[in-house]
Amino acid sequence: MDPSGSYFSWKASAMGKNVSNAKTFLEKRYTDDMELDDAVHTTILTLKEGFEGQISRKNIEIGIIGTDKKFRL
Repeated sequence: MDPSGSYFSWKASAMGKNVSNAKTFLEKRYTDDMELDDAVHTTILTLKEGFEGQISRKNIEIGIIGTDKKFRL
């Protein structure tokens, strides 16, 4: 879902600043058979594409919902 409440069926997407660059980056990097670690790494690289300054634990958070349906940061 996007912030307006519209539902779209995507496996990888982006929104916000530099959205077109981020989507292009994801189209090149995303595969259906990615391991979780690869997906997280790709996410960080995608964020880095449009991020000003240094990325650290202090300025980004990544949330994951596993197969056990539990949310974790």
